[in-house]
Amino acid sequence: MVVIIIVTGSLSLVTIIGNILVMLSIKVNRNLQTVNNYFLFSLAFADLIIGVCSMNLYTVYIVIGSWPLGAVVCDLWLAVDYVVSNASVMNLLIISFDRYFCVTKPLSYPARRSTKMAGLMIAAAWVLSFILWAPAILFWQFIVGVRTVPSDECYIQFFSNAAVTFGTAIAAFYLPVVIMIGLYWRISKASRSRMRKDSRKTSGTSYGEGPSLSQEEKEENPPNNSGPGESVEEVRDEGTERNMLQQQNGNGPCKKESAEGSTNESSSTPSDQSAPHVPPERSANSGRKQSRGQRAPARGETGCSRKLSCMISPSQRGSNTGSDIPATERQSLVSKTLSKVTKRSPMLKCNRKGMSSREKKVTRTIMAILVAFVVTWTPYNVMVLITTFCSTCIPNSLWTIGYWLCYINSTINPACYALCNTTFKNTFKHLLLCQYKNLRSVR
Repeated sequence: MVVIIIVTGSLSLVTIIGNILVMLSIKVNRNLQTVNNYFLFSLAFADLIIGVCSMNLYTVYIVIGSWPLGAVVCDLWLAVDYVVSNASVMNLLIISFDRYFCVTKPLSYPARRSTKMAGLMIAAAWVLSFILWAPAILFWQFIVGVRTVPSDECYIQFFSNAAVTFGTAIAAFYLPVVIMIGLYWRISKASRSRMRKDSRKTSGTSYGEGPSLSQEEKEENPPNNSGPGESVEEVRDEGTERNMLQQQNGNGPCKKESAEGSTNESSSTPSDQSAPHVPPERSANSGRKQSRGQRAPARGETGCSRKLSCMISPSQRGSNTGSDIPATERQSLVSKTLSKVTKRSPMLKCNRKGMSSREKKVTRTIMAILVAFVVTWTPYNVMVLITTFCSTCIPNSLWTIGYWLCYINSTINPACYALCNTTFKNTFKHLLLCQYKNLRSVR
């Protein structure tokens, strides 16, 4: 008996401490104050009640061998026990549906997913659990007109009916478990599909890089045949610039090309070689362009990269002249835009990785909670089904072990949070070591 008291008392203490740590962590650490963790807060509150009330009263029942506290306390204990246990199941069901909609409807569902909605769902889980169990447990004896439970025993009176026991086991355990397993199978399938799509999108190109050239573009713009005075690196820079400008202007070329750009599409030659071969009109035209600071466009340069007007507003060009802006200003503007893109792309990638990491943490934590729930609650509910067909097939020792396994689930849940979520783990550590400095931002 002493061993039983020590073991059950230790389990009760660990359950109380663990779930208080969960609730405190969510309360004090703003990084844990999310909709997902509000559901976990409700689950931890239910587990805390089990650790404080249910475990200790059941230990008294086991140690003494009979119920010493009377019928009223018996009914109250059973009502609290079953309401809280059913609330735990309902919370797990809500969490499963929440995860399912987050993964399968990532655009529409988060807009409606708020703290207020989470509070309403949690309240609905508790109210529904209370309505389903408390009135039946407390007032069944008055409904049927007699109390059939002996004074030295404590169990739910309507469980003496095999059909009622079978029906409540199906509704309270087996149906929710089947739904949760089905939802997580769909979640896993949707997550793998999304990961495959993301990997295909990111494998070919990345932010700040131009798209791969088609065969015609490769033939038109061979790497070693860039325009005079331009290196291979400059051609690559212009390809990057062209892709960036097209993205900024609707992913397409400019609708209007200048007459000068179209008449001078061929490459210009250096001054020391062009004199004998270039007609006077073209020489004069080239001279006028050079006086305005405009270089001839490179061969194969099309769309927005040919005309800077695609990305320069009229106010930037100036109202006095219709000519293009100087090359120095053009290069300065392009370099600024490129620097913005190159700075922004690592941030976007980092944010995307951070969101993916958080989603994985949440899914992993909830999956561990679901597995722990199924493993610890299945033995008792299997025995419940067996007793509906054979009331003497289950010995009292197995009933006690099965009932305690259901309670141990409340002890395991905080460990699931800590093992699967680094933020919970670090917050637990700071709280246990009384390290309250910067506790609100622990990660």
